Amino acid sequence: MEWTVYNFECADADARESLLEWFEATSPVEIPEDDDSVHGVLTDAGGEEIRADLAWIAEYVYVLTNPRVDGLLDDSADRWERAVVAEFDSTTETCEEATLYRSEGGEAVEQARYEGVEELGGQGMVYRFAMDHQFRFRAFAHAPPAPTITKHFGAFDAVVGLGWGSDGTDVFERETGVSPTAQGVAFLEDDPVLDEGEFYEADGSR
Repeated sequence: MEWTVYNFECADADARESLLEWFEATSPVEIPEDDDSVHGVLTDAGGEEIRADLAWIAEYVYVLTNPRVDGLLDDSADRWERAVVAEFDSTTETCEEATLYRSEGGEAVEQARYEGVEELGGQGMVYRFAMDHQFRFRAFAHAPPAPTITKHFGAFDAVVGLGWGSDGTDVFERETGVSPTAQGVAFLEDDPVLDEGEFYEADGSR
């Protein structure tokens, strides 16, 4: 079985709110005012209802579903700047495919694609998108949406322990083939889910 992760990068927090309002207007999901995540249902282009988990922080909205939601990317493209759609194998928790899009004239235009990287999990993709694109990808990968899921921890994962020359940086560079950059490391360090100084903890994950 697979699950699909949608990552939407909006221009700012106001644009993020506009995207969340779009979800409410087009699907039977209610976005709470006093929380940062919700279990709900999205309606695809064919009218089918698909169970989904949504979470949001800063200028990003994250969506987790099992199948892809037909029309979701294109129909919302006038409300986000960039987006990533990634598919994960639920048994191995490895990323089978991840595609970066940019919204141009209200249309989703492919910018980069990663396919078939054996044993490359969510944290590796967090690193890769930070270094290559300064995009705050999250795997949202702890569990596919189901009635028993209780909390959206995966939407707020971040990598830590990636200071220059750290073991964590060496591992991610080896797994992804992507060398660390000063801009990418600074981007990871500035993750809004991290407390001050937490990025330099030694265990390499959060």
